[in-house]
Amino acid sequence: MKRFLVIAILIATVLTFASLLEDIQARGVLRIGQDQGYMLLYGTDEKGERVGFEVDLTRKMAEILGVKVEFVIVNWDGIIPALISGKFDIIFSGMTITPERALKVNFTIPYLTIGQTVLYNMKKFSSPPRYSELKDMDKLTISVQPGTTGEFAARRLFPNAKIITLETMDEAAFQVTTGRADIMVVDSIYAQYMAKKYPQLASTGELLTKEDLGIAVKKGVLGFLQWLNTFIRWAKTSGLVKELKEK
Repeated sequence: MKRFLVIAILIATVLTFASLLEDIQARGVLRIGQDQGYMLLYGTDEKGERVGFEVDLTRKMAEILGVKVEFVIVNWDGIIPALISGKFDIIFSGMTITPERALKVNFTIPYLTIGQTVLYNMKKFSSPPRYSELKDMDKLTISVQPGTTGEFAARRLFPNAKIITLETMDEAAFQVTTGRADIMVVDSIYAQYMAKKYPQLASTGELLTKEDLGIAVKKGVLGFLQWLNTFIRWAKTSGLVKELKEK
């Protein structure tokens, strides 16, 4: 009985893989779920075109599959439900692999490892504030985007701070620029981008956490997950990931 069950599961997995690939190739489009922007990983340029590290990787993926790319933009706090409901095929949106998220979706192997850091206003702090200094500050106000690992880290590492949530990363960073928030807890890549966008902002460079980023797919598409893992390994060993990071 157990042998028949295992065979049935294997057949179902193969059929799911074939069905998903056939669906993508039949429609001629690979649908990618992202939120509005998280530069330097993804965002929109002045022409309205999607740009960034993950966007370039996605286009290479689509080229290999022989399809076009469609970016489906949703709010971050609804991105996993949107994947589950079938609004797109994968989440390729700077998502950190966590056990909680893995209860709802399956993740690929990591394609990048980053960490949470502090973005601060140089007018408020004359030198980069260290975590040991910040955690003991009275009335510390931190801006974050809700549902992100930045929010999770801020609440865990700064239990006495006031946490304000903004819909987008840009809005959260702007709170630090205007002085409404003392700091922002955010991924190290995005902190560098905001420091270039706003001259008064800087990143401390101190990593509060380390996190692996992965592509998320619906539960049950293990065959397609295996193909995505193969693509990530190839992108790393071929030097494509390094090339795009430098770009």
